Amino acid sequence: MSNQLLDEMISRISKFASIFGISRSELKVYAFLLLNGKSTARDTSEKLNMSYTKVYSILSRLEGRGWIVKIAKRPTLYEAVPVKEVWLNIKGIIAAKLEQLEKDFIEPLSAFTFSSPYTVIIIPSKDIISAMKEYLVEKSQKYFIAISYQELLTDPVLELIKADSTKGETRVILSKGVKFPDIPSIQMKTIDSMFGSGIITSSSMLLIVKSGESLIGFLRAIDTL
Repeated sequence: MSNQLLDEMISRISKFASIFGISRSELKVYAFLLLNGKSTARDTSEKLNMSYTKVYSILSRLEGRGWIVKIAKRPTLYEAVPVKEVWLNIKGIIAAKLEQLEKDFIEPLSAFTFSSPYTVIIIPSKDIISAMKEYLVEKSQKYFIAISYQELLTDPVLELIKADSTKGETRVILSKGVKFPDIPSIQMKTIDSMFGSGIITSSSMLLIVKSGESLIGFLRAIDTL
């Protein structure tokens, strides 16, 4: 397969993959091995026109994820794991993250639960702050907010949290080390660590976790039909 065709294939799935913290370059190297068979880091670098240092780093990450395996040592050859096995691995990671979120985020906020059917929507990293702002302006009697990543506390998000404290009961749970201003109208609690962050209102739940260096959002909204 030519590099052009490979690039076209990667472009079709890179937006989806980025949700899970998988870079375009990682997809490109994995796809190259999957379609072309075993290869050395040097040969992969030359065929993909990528620097050897970058390719070697990507191969190490892919091997750590279980996407590729070493099949020889002199020279070191890499081979892609079948794509169905990789997808099962990804689904397992997602399921584990959601299960941990249920334990670390839902249970501390168990006073507020949904009894109606709901739908889960995945939100990519670039849209998470916008999603937070959208649900913080939602009219609700209660706002339960968990913050374990300092980068989520942008000035607009903080202002909306302050505004919510004048509209309804507002509780904030913080991971130790996260800085948050002292606001008397907000019930605040700090715990040693949390697996993720999120917002719960009367009609929706936004859960946020990190996959690698990327944030992933899971919106759990009540079905109205």
